[in-house]
Amino acid sequence: MRFLRFFVAFVGTHPGESKTRSAYGYPSQARDPKSDMEPWLFEKIVREVFPYAEWATLSCQYEPFMSAYFDEIIQLAEKSPCPLGMTTNATLLTERKSRMLLTHPTIKAVSISIDGACKETFERIRINARWDKFIANLEQFAALRQELDPDRVFRLQFNTVLMKSTIGELPELVKLCARLGATQLAAIRYVPINNQIDEQINDWEPYISTLICAKMLAHQYGIRLLLPLDDPRLRMADDSEEECSANCARIGQYSQFCEAPWSGIQIYPNGDVHPCLFYGKSFGNLKTSSFLEIWNSQPYRELRKSLATMNLHPPCVHCNPHGYDNIEKKGRINTP
Repeated sequence: MRFLRFFVAFVGTHPGESKTRSAYGYPSQARDPKSDMEPWLFEKIVREVFPYAEWATLSCQYEPFMSAYFDEIIQLAEKSPCPLGMTTNATLLTERKSRMLLTHPTIKAVSISIDGACKETFERIRINARWDKFIANLEQFAALRQELDPDRVFRLQFNTVLMKSTIGELPELVKLCARLGATQLAAIRYVPINNQIDEQINDWEPYISTLICAKMLAHQYGIRLLLPLDDPRLRMADDSEEECSANCARIGQYSQFCEAPWSGIQIYPNGDVHPCLFYGKSFGNLKTSSFLEIWNSQPYRELRKSLATMNLHPPCVHCNPHGYDNIEKKGRINTP
C-alpha cells in the first residue's frame, strides 16, 4: 500500500527546542535553535518509510541547503524507491548543488519559495537575502537544465504567498517564472502568525482583476497557476487538471474533513513523526521506534477515528491551512 505524500525536514527546529513556536507549527523567531537530521536517521527513513510513499518532499521547515549533512543525505536519497522533491528559497543554490539536483536519479521536482517579483519587495520580506544573488542562482539553474538534459522530466515550481502588499506583483511573477523555466506557480494564502502584521486578504474582490490578468498571462506562457480561491471569473477553458482541482474541498475516502493521518506524515530533524504540520504533537520518534510501530500506534488510531466520525480533536477543529482545500468550502464542512 502506498500513501500520498511524506515530508521530511532534515534541517530545522522541533517543538522541544523552540520556546517561541506559533499556533501553526513554525518557530516565530529566526534565532530559534537549528538541528540537523543525522544521515543514519535519513537512511532509516529511506529504508522504512519511503517504500510506502508515492512522493516525498525533502523539506518542510527550514532551508534544506543549511544542513551540515546535505551532501550525505542527497547521496542516500539516490536509494529512494519513490520520487522526491525539494523546496528551497534558492539563496544558497550554488552551481555544484544545482548540478547535484539536476542529475539526481530520484529528485524529480524543485519548488522555489519567492516573496515578490522585484528587488524592493523581495528584500523587504526576506531579511538579509539579496535579490540579485537570488536571480543569478536561478538563471544559472535554468542554464544548467538546458546544458545537462533539457528533455528530462523535471518540474520547476515557484511558491508565493499572496499578501496585501505583494498580490499586485503576481502578473510580473508569472513572467519571471516563464523566463526562469518554471512550469507551475502555486499562490497560497497568507495565514498570520503575528497579529501585528496586517497582510491577510479577507476580501478578494479588489484583487480579482489582478488575478485574472495573472491567469491569462500564465496560460499565454504555458504555466499552471494555482490560486487559493474559487471564483467563476478565474476559471478558463484551458485550465489544467491541477488548476481545476486546486480549490476543491475534496470529500475523502476516510474522512470528509481531512485525510492527513491516512495519507502523509511530517518527519522532523530529530526523528519526531507528526500526522501533519499543524497538529502540533508528535506520535512517535523514528530513533526509538520503527515506522510501522508509529503508524499503527494508538494515538494514530484515535486521531483517524476522530476524523472519520467528525468528532474532531481541538487542533483539527481550528485547522484551515493556507486554503489548499479552499477555506470557504472546508469551513462549511467544519460547521456543526
